[in-house]
Amino acid sequence: MLLAVILMAAAGGALYYFLQNKKQTTSTNDFQKELVVGKWKIDSLSAPKDSTKVNIGWILLAMDSVEKEKVYEIQKDGNIYVSLPADSLGKKDTSSFSWGKNNEFVYKENLTDTVTENLKVIKLDKESFVLQSSDSVLVYLKKI
Repeated sequence: MLLAVILMAAAGGALYYFLQNKKQTTSTNDFQKELVVGKWKIDSLSAPKDSTKVNIGWILLAMDSVEKEKVYEIQKDGNIYVSLPADSLGKKDTSSFSWGKNNEFVYKENLTDTVTENLKVIKLDKESFVLQSSDSVLVYLKKI
């Protein structure tokens, strides 16, 4: 009888540990996808310590002061309108996004592009959006 109680307590403890551990690992990737809708600006970029593996495009983006002024208006339908607020007469560029498996943000610079950039969502809330490129560059965006 005592052995049965001990086994049941051990099984209950193991089940509790499993469920708590599963809850913690899944909550790191949980976010509300609809929070991505709105206007965003690039706040900063952070390259990994081993910058030899970083795509040259990300380095150029970091050096381009105009890039930090661009507004990325992300629409619910998957369109992204890119504009410069200082150039009110300028045409907005249209990019697009979709959600990939494992909550990846799949970005296409032009609507006609066949090449995509799969970015891992690190954080998405009402104020900030953090993406990680395949070469570990972190892109920090802030909502405006």
